[in-house]
Order: sequence, then C-alpha cells, then structure tokens
Amino acid sequence: MNQGAALCDLISSKFDSVITSIDGESFSGDEKELIVYQPQYPQGASLQPELSRAVNKVYPNAASDSATGSNYFSKVWLYANSRMPPNLPPLKVYIPTYPLLCLAAQYSESVYTRPTGSERETHVDANWRHGTKAMVLKSIPIDDMNTVVFAIRGSQTFMDWAVNFRPAPASPAGFLDDPGNLCHSGFLHVARQMIAPVSARLRSLLQENPSRSNCSLLITGHSAGGAVASLLYAHMMSETVSSELNHLTGFFKRVHCITFGSPPVSLLPLQKPSHPRHQKSLFLSFINEGDPVPRADKIVLTSLLKLYASPAPNSVCNLTTAAATAATATASSLALPLPNKKQKEKWPKKDKKSNSWPGPATPKPMWHIPPSTLSTAGRLVLLRLKPGTVGEQNVEACVVSDEQLRGVVFGDPVCHMMALYARRVEVLATRAVTARVV
Repeated sequence: MNQGAALCDLISSKFDSVITSIDGESFSGDEKELIVYQPQYPQGASLQPELSRAVNKVYPNAASDSATGSNYFSKVWLYANSRMPPNLPPLKVYIPTYPLLCLAAQYSESVYTRPTGSERETHVDANWRHGTKAMVLKSIPIDDMNTVVFAIRGSQTFMDWAVNFRPAPASPAGFLDDPGNLCHSGFLHVARQMIAPVSARLRSLLQENPSRSNCSLLITGHSAGGAVASLLYAHMMSETVSSELNHLTGFFKRVHCITFGSPPVSLLPLQKPSHPRHQKSLFLSFINEGDPVPRADKIVLTSLLKLYASPAPNSVCNLTTAAATAATATASSLALPLPNKKQKEKWPKKDKKSNSWPGPATPKPMWHIPPSTLSTAGRLVLLRLKPGTVGEQNVEACVVSDEQLRGVVFGDPVCHMMALYARRVEVLATRAVTARVV
C-alpha cells in the first residue's frame, strides 16, 4: 500500500517540472509528458494495471510503458470530490465585459513573449538577501479600448514559490487595509518590491498621453503572476494606506484585476471594495476544474502528493483507511429509497428471484483533504465542461465560493495551462456576442 518515499519524490519532482514548464509556456500539452518513470515496483504491488486503466479513462491518447512508468496524475479524477457539484450558479456579466476578459487572457498568455510595438517590459530582479525571485511586468496601452494592461509573470520554479519560497503568512501592514489578514510572505514581498517599477511605468504612460487618465487599468497574470497581480490590485484599492502606486488609482477611470490559475495568497479572501465608486470594477479569479495551483497551499500539496503515490481507488482493498472510511460514509448517504409508482418505469425491472429493486452503483471514494490556511483572491469563477458533455464548445463559467473550493481535490496539471484558459474564455465570449448565452 505504501509506495515509499522514493516514489513520492519521483512524482513530486515530475509535478514540479510539469507545472514549471506550464508557467514558462514550454509545456506541449502532450499527455506523454506526464508519465512518471519508475524502474521497479515494490514486490507484490498491483498498482500498475489500475493506473493503466486510469490513464486510458482520463487520457485516452496517452501512452504508458507498462514496465517503466505511469501517469499518476490522472488518478485524481477517480475520486468523487475531484469535481464540483453539477448545479452551480452561472457567471453573469454584461456583454461589454467579455472583450476585457479576452484581453486579460490574451496578455496573460503572451506575457512570456518578447515585447513588440508599444509594449514595454520591466524586470524586477531577484533579491537573494530577501529570498525574492525575479518577476517580469509587461505593460501595454490599448488606446482603442481605453485600457492599459499590466501582465505579470514569475520566473521561479513551482515548488520554489509554492512550498519553499517563504510560504508562512505575514502581516500586510502598510500594504493592505486589513493588517490582520495575513498573506503569503513570498508573494507579499514581491508585490511590495513591484510598487516602484509599476508606478514609474504608469506615470510614464500618463505623461506620454494625458488622455489615458480616462482609461481603465487592467492588472492580470497567470499562476504566480496572478497572485502578485491580486495583491497589487488590493493595494491600489486600499483606503487607509498610501504609496506612489496607490496614489495613481484615482488617475484611472476604473481598476480591474483578472487572474487565471492563481494560487492562494491570504488568510481571508481578498475581495473587491464595497464602495459604490468601485461597483463596476472587476476582480475575477478564473479556475479550471482540476487545476491544482489554486489549491496550492503547502499542506494541500503534501496531501495531493500522497494521493498520487497511493494505490488507485479501483477497489476497496486498495484504498487507504481514510479514503475507505469516507467511501463507506458516502455510500450510506447516497443510498436511494425504493422507487414509487411513478419512478418504477425509469428503473430496471425487479429481480424475480429476490423480489427486490437493484441498488445504486458503488460511488467513487472521497479523498480526505486537510484544512488549508490560505485562500484564493477575488470572485472565484470555475471554468469546466458542462456535466455530461464533451468538447470545448460546451464550456461553462460558474461562480463558486472559497468554502466550496476547499472541499475539492484538484490535481490535473494539464488544467493549469494558460492556453486552455484562453481558449475557454474565447469560447464564452464568442457565444455571448452571438447571442447564444442562456
């Protein structure tokens, strides 16, 4: 049952390299890149056939060498709490909002490319004394849309910022209105370091074209860049703190923040200010169902790695004790009553020998998730395929709460790809402008 520390280290290393390559826009999306190669399995282990079935079910095009490796990441979909409930409230926005969403997705995806034309790129160098990593800020004036875009990315490895990069919460005193709301100290320090270069670039844009004071400011980013973007937005919208960046908030018509696959950043979720003048400001955090990064709290990541290294839950005998207990509880709670007369025609016929109705199918097990410390910022928007459908044209956007997000185990690295976020936002926008949104 225990695959050992060596297997867990192998999976952890592969997980780190895949997410890092996704953040660097160098992941091809080929499921073959998710294969973890292990020279030899423990004696008597029956893990390989179950993982092969998992791969074929979730990634039908993935190749797995039955003697050397498996896609351990696909196993997460075999648990009942790997998906959100089927009936969630839809995201409702005005039609003019969709071009802004597309703009955010476009530049969150292209932030790694070399700037062209009027685009500017500013580097915030790593600071070894403080343990901060280099960040890159791309600024784009989109004058025809009356918008200035700031897209942010990070260059550190995933495990570096998610686990090792000063994850302990720290006070945002002097940066946010609520000094008691602790933040991820690594992201908070980077956001503080970016105040000077961001404010300098904004002043330069306003001096180049004073009419930009009628523009909106859009701060966006993917993954670690989204976390820093959220903190900078919250700083600009603060009422009780003062800085050269916070002072520039009033020079723009509105300030928006739209992030994609952003990790948790604060003890209490950062939200849009309730003041009436910020009513039309957007603070949205898009999350693909299955993306592990928005759940990348240290303790949750540790639990996820254990899930990957545990036997696949194809049979009760292969479950961990905690998962087996949860599966039993779920089966009890989902037991269906005998059908009434109106329901009988929808059910299979009675077994003549036992004179009984067939019971429900065995439910998927639940994976026990430890309570996380930090929350993802903004209004959480879940992107997924409509339950029971296939094909990206059937994507839907639903509103979820931080509490709901804490109850799921997301662990499919492919769902973290910015290209997937951008494609889904484009589908939603196209459907909206062609009057096909219900």
